[in-house]
Amino acid sequence: MEHPFLFLQINLLFILMFISAYLLRKVSVPPIISFLIVGFLGKLWITHESTQLLYLFKEAGIILLFFFIGLEYSFERLKGMVNAIKPGVVDLLFNFFPIFFLAKLFGFDTVTSLIIAGVFYPSSTSIVAKLLMDFKRLASPDAELLIGILIFEDLVAIILLSILIPMKELGGFQPQALPVSLLKILLVLAGFYILYRWVIPKVQGWLDRVSEEETFIFFMLGTVMVIGVSFKEVGLSEALGAFLLGVLVPETRVAENIEKHLSSLKELSIGVFFFFFAYESELVVPESLSFLLLLILLGIVLKVVSTYVAGYVYGMKKRARLRTSLSFVPRGEFSVIISSLEPTVKSITIPFIFTTAVVGSFMFVIAPKVADFFYPPKKKRRSPRRKKRIGKPGSSIVNNFYRPLAILP
Repeated sequence: MEHPFLFLQINLLFILMFISAYLLRKVSVPPIISFLIVGFLGKLWITHESTQLLYLFKEAGIILLFFFIGLEYSFERLKGMVNAIKPGVVDLLFNFFPIFFLAKLFGFDTVTSLIIAGVFYPSSTSIVAKLLMDFKRLASPDAELLIGILIFEDLVAIILLSILIPMKELGGFQPQALPVSLLKILLVLAGFYILYRWVIPKVQGWLDRVSEEETFIFFMLGTVMVIGVSFKEVGLSEALGAFLLGVLVPETRVAENIEKHLSSLKELSIGVFFFFFAYESELVVPESLSFLLLLILLGIVLKVVSTYVAGYVYGMKKRARLRTSLSFVPRGEFSVIISSLEPTVKSITIPFIFTTAVVGSFMFVIAPKVADFFYPPKKKRRSPRRKKRIGKPGSSIVNNFYRPLAILP
């Protein structure tokens, strides 16, 4: 096969990924779903030989995604998320452990049950954050809770990946390997914290200067990929290494320049990763169809209930709790990444991710109306109008000029 034809297939693939994402966004379908759909359609006309040209982007997708997640945080911010711990624990208790035991009950082994629970547990950071922004709810009281739980889920998912990857390499769950994995994670966290406190401040000025160079993208991309691959080689998740490297980056010009240089490459790599996830999956009816249907039902119900309870723990009012609970159902990138660890359960995890992402996005859109229906907002009372009196100092003309903002239309 001639190389020009291979390149033509890849270029047409990129165009199709854009068109599908653009059109489906009009009906509130997140880009992740459109990339997965293109992946399934790509089986019909894209050859395996052509996809070899994209493997670099596939490997870079996870690493760059978690690096950019790390850029959003710092050690100070992570220490300051105390208010999100209790709601985050509620979310974990409702959406991880019951599904793990349910999978065991249906006959799955321990590692596969952990993977299924890991797919079920986290809501999609990219989908929920994008919907909050698109529907102008970032300033609402529920946005703070949702973002707090998302941060908690991100951290748990990263640690879970760092534990599951060694288990998969060892061929199953081995209790004696768990303390070793946890010790590695603690040592890595301690090492990165030392770098953050005593090394980064000394080189911060230099980083700000070199980040202005047009060639800075080569240095930063190489560093991110080296850290990610190195973590993978020592038996830890590349996601953990990339995330911690992002946390290390000081919130100065260097962070702004990294986002400017690498954000487009990140979007491309993530899109290619989701494409490959679907392209390399077989669409078959799962043997445990009843388990899949139960998983989808619980995926909606448990998320709604757990988020409502988390809102109560957080101190939210009933209407805000209901609106928030209906807005947290979509699963996405974390579920896809964890699912990729075990290809044998993709016949279950892919329909689950698809359904919860689409249904959850729709529920997000109607959540404010549903909340207002059950808990109608109180109408603001207007003070009775007074007749204007002319000529008297201190009259209602002056008083009405300073009318309280609460009664303004």
